[in-house]
Amino acid sequence: MNAKDLQVWRERAGLTQQQVADRLGVTRATIQNWEGGVTPIPRTVDMSCEVLEARLRQENPDFGPVTLIYSDAPMFVRAYGPRRKPAMMQQEPYSTNTAALARVQQLWGRDDFNNPLIIEESGTPVWNVVELGRVVDRSDSGAPTLVNILKRIADFVRTNSANFVRSGRESPSLEGIAKRRRDVEEQANQLERIAGSTLEEIVHEQLQIEKVFASLPALSTRAPNALVLNVYEALVVFEQYPAGDI
Repeated sequence: MNAKDLQVWRERAGLTQQQVADRLGVTRATIQNWEGGVTPIPRTVDMSCEVLEARLRQENPDFGPVTLIYSDAPMFVRAYGPRRKPAMMQQEPYSTNTAALARVQQLWGRDDFNNPLIIEESGTPVWNVVELGRVVDRSDSGAPTLVNILKRIADFVRTNSANFVRSGRESPSLEGIAKRRRDVEEQANQLERIAGSTLEEIVHEQLQIEKVFASLPALSTRAPNALVLNVYEALVVFEQYPAGDI
């Protein structure tokens, strides 16, 4: 990878120099020097970029279309054990990463859900079974699951609570500004509280989630539209099956 290749890769990935630096564990100045040809790019950076690109696909809620593949029975067969009915492969198409992960969370732990993986259209794996295990146990905080997206929205709303638009004929008083900010932060707290619940509880809290999203415009702020759509997309998947399957 030369200087131009690195810059093209970074821009294609939609990352700033600082974001790449943070991911690779170097300073922004280092990225600037690499892209400017001031210092040579280590050979390990090429491989690191490949790994990072794969991770960016995983973290993208809208990445898709993807296909969830799994078997309805264990694939391993003991050579001298009793024969059982051959396992059958199952395929389920989803338009986005978020929807596919929601389905994985529903099926995880069932006897008829084994060896899952999610692939993209080219056949390249996006998630393997080990990675999906970290999604299900919530240790992967970057995965675009319903819980993580709710937390992202809460962080966005809280961080931008002081940046609401001052509308109307009169500017609000300092007291009014402080109250509106508290009200905005309370909505963020509501989303964070819901995100800390079980998946079944979150699905049952759908009306409360909708109420929070509806209240934000009245407070002259908003949640990112793309993330809000991701929340509803995951909820649609969860609602297609009985609560006992979540």
